[in-house]
Amino acid sequence: MIDSDTNIRQADLQSTDLQTSENVFQVLANNARNRTLGELRTTAVGCGINAAFIWWRYPSFSWLAAGFAACAAYAVWGLLDRSLLDAEEHGFVARGRAELLLKAQRVVAAAGSGAAFWALFRFMAAALGGWQH
Repeated sequence: MIDSDTNIRQADLQSTDLQTSENVFQVLANNARNRTLGELRTTAVGCGINAAFIWWRYPSFSWLAAGFAACAAYAVWGLLDRSLLDAEEHGFVARGRAELLLKAQRVVAAAGSGAAFWALFRFMAAALGGWQH
């Protein structure tokens, strides 16, 4: 019984170490890196078009459009990450390009996070009939 209790405790410690080492941005980054360029391009274009159309045509569904915008930002971040990896492989010549891509990644990450929060809050407002307290 002592060995099994020790194994269970060790397994619990390992799972908590894994949980504390990753955050939502790292998980999204890993998922984006596992996608093909075609998937990322299709997601960026498709979600961007959906977001623009819904926001323009159905403003009351801005929460849905913001969700699509967040997905498009995820795909654009993945495409920028691929470009950054390519720039790093080329070395010193592409240093300026790599810095520009890093800045663009930060802007896209901030915009995507903002769109995700907007989607969450606007959905809650729509579902609860507004923010009347």
